[in-house]
Amino acid sequence: MSAKQFSIFILAVLSTFYINAQQKESFDIFLYNAPAGFVVKDKTSKLFLNKAEGKNYCQLFLYPAVTGENDAEKDFIKNWDFFARNPSQKINDPLTKETDSVNRWQTILGAAKGVYGRQAFAITVSTFTKENITYCVAAVFTDKKFIPIAQEFIASVVPDESKFKPEENVIAVENDLTENTTLVTKNSITKFNTNFDDGWQATALPDYVKVTKAVTEVQLHYTDKALDDARPNTIDAPEYYWSKYVEPYFTVSNLQKWSGVQYPVIYHMQANAVEKQTGKVCFVALKIVYSGGARPIVVVAANQNSYQQLFPHPNDIDRMLNYNKFAVTTNDITGTWTGGGGNGVEYYNAYSGTYAGMSAVSTADEFIFNSNGNYQSTHNSATMNNGGTKFSGIKYNGAYAVTDWEINASNRVSGKTKKFNTQLIAVKGGFLLQLTDSDYTPLVYTLFRTK
Repeated sequence: MSAKQFSIFILAVLSTFYINAQQKESFDIFLYNAPAGFVVKDKTSKLFLNKAEGKNYCQLFLYPAVTGENDAEKDFIKNWDFFARNPSQKINDPLTKETDSVNRWQTILGAAKGVYGRQAFAITVSTFTKENITYCVAAVFTDKKFIPIAQEFIASVVPDESKFKPEENVIAVENDLTENTTLVTKNSITKFNTNFDDGWQATALPDYVKVTKAVTEVQLHYTDKALDDARPNTIDAPEYYWSKYVEPYFTVSNLQKWSGVQYPVIYHMQANAVEKQTGKVCFVALKIVYSGGARPIVVVAANQNSYQQLFPHPNDIDRMLNYNKFAVTTNDITGTWTGGGGNGVEYYNAYSGTYAGMSAVSTADEFIFNSNGNYQSTHNSATMNNGGTKFSGIKYNGAYAVTDWEINASNRVSGKTKKFNTQLIAVKGGFLLQLTDSDYTPLVYTLFRTK
């Protein structure tokens, strides 16, 4: 796609903004038209529509409306850096950029070309800002035949400003926090700040858990399946996540990648750095820990010496994941929480090598904590052994009491009260509730809220 085609694309979008009032689908505060043949890949944290035709594809994204900067240019820069800027894919500043104003909405549309693996693609980011409301629509496509589809989709998006509720986007922080921290209300908890005995302090943020001690900051980024799936096979994990979590925020020099031979493989990079926003000189490192997806950990230290004193070996960074731990209150756990799991074993004859069957077990657990201090829990299991399946289940009802790190539930096994060591774990879009049996620590319930 040439610069001229980019300009035509942008002008076409600007000229058709809001012309289509017949909407069929909704997301967040928006109504929109879903293009024919596109598959919904995500409709939780964002709307993600995808269409693949052989080696060509078109991806359309609509992000929820948020409280902006009251400045379309600042909002656009933030969106471009978040969605598009990726030096590893040869995307830096927009190749072309246009601004306009429609119905008091300030609009900025930027576009660029990149390379994903060995395939060239075009990327566009559209920012719409009206006073303190802003939202972003983006498109990625590999063939110019998708241009009119992207144009029509972007132009079809219509926000309902009456549905935007700023008070649901941010909440006040605890008085003992030293800086203003923004949290998502629907995913927030009462005690989102934890002070540990060793001097580290953890704060749950929408995109990561920030752990600080003196002048050192550690960012525990949440697993992001969409980001993981988007990594080309031609780009190694450290470079990929470095381009997402470090390059947009730091100017680096003397970049080093871990090259030692060890299993499990160590994914680690480090460099001298200057923070782009503040100009502060620092040292930055990235470690990728794979556990249920990639868990990028970014360390920002004053200098390399102070960094190495804290983390002499890259694997020493892994322990920081234990600081994703937050206390509970009755308000936090009131509702329905579910979880479960399973595993299996296949058997083979030791002499002939022939298949000899398998056994497997799966479990499903549900806890309902009511605001009146009563609870109920259901635990079902299915055990399969050589083709036969046996089902079992048990229910408990009783009262519960909550302290910061414990839940005591009455009327458990043999009518006794059970103490669960309890914590909340921050994840993308919310929190998990972890209950560990104090009498049998291998029994751990990891639950997510359903109601």
